[in-house]
Amino acid sequence: MKKAPGSTDGLGAALKRSFVWHWHILGLGAGVAAAVISGAPLLWLPFLAAAELGYLGFLGLNPRFQKVLKAEKVLPPPIPIDPQLRLQQLIEFLSKADAQRFESLHRRCSELLQLRSSMGTKDQASGVNNFRGESLDRMLWLFLKLLHQRSGLERFLSATRREVIETELQSANQQLANAQERDKSAALPESRLTTSIRERVVTIQERLDNHRQASEGLELVTAEIDKTEQQITHLCEVGMTMADSAGLSVQIDSISASLQSSEKLFSEASFSQIYDDEPAPPLLSGVAPAARNAVLQ
Repeated sequence: MKKAPGSTDGLGAALKRSFVWHWHILGLGAGVAAAVISGAPLLWLPFLAAAELGYLGFLGLNPRFQKVLKAEKVLPPPIPIDPQLRLQQLIEFLSKADAQRFESLHRRCSELLQLRSSMGTKDQASGVNNFRGESLDRMLWLFLKLLHQRSGLERFLSATRREVIETELQSANQQLANAQERDKSAALPESRLTTSIRERVVTIQERLDNHRQASEGLELVTAEIDKTEQQITHLCEVGMTMADSAGLSVQIDSISASLQSSEKLFSEASFSQIYDDEPAPPLLSGVAPAARNAVLQ
């Protein structure tokens, strides 16, 4: 039976998929460049051509390899998470105290915004909208993600005690010393048992380092939570008392500069996922509070 004209399973389509595979193009280009740089391209290019024919003839037509290439081509992009669902997931992960802390801060922001709106300042349209849209939503979202990060670290540290790991490391080091002494007494190279114990010691040391990094990260996240909470409260209060939008913009710029500093700090501390480009849901709109309140009840 002949292949349909639009079929992607024919010989030509299979060879084309194999040839345009990005890793193959990269390797082929590197091979041609190396042959030219060697000063004897006529010597090396035939070998490269033979390797190319071998790739297309054996690996390029391999059914399993073709399935991989076709899967790469048709793999759909990841479905973005709905911001409201993401909000609910973050809040559900928090402890009751942290969830109430977030709700309290959100309520304070909302009340101050409503109070400012009721004052009916002439700059309300530009100042308050900018104030809410570009600052509070993002900062409340950041505050929630910081609480989420801390909850994860607290759960990890409560389930993994440093004293237990240190005891395991001490025991493994003693076993390693005994095994090395036996090997030395027998005048033999390092035995498989000694190698296995040595690798276990390295693994336990890595666990201990990971626990230390988690403890340091918990301190850093906690300090950032307190700072961000004060910044949000300050921004709300300034937005309530400051009459002109120009002065409010200065305050917003100051807070933004502080956030950029925090972004750099957390990026270096491997917490850059907190400051990623994930869009903040409308935390001060009428939709997000409904989902949030359903979780907190």
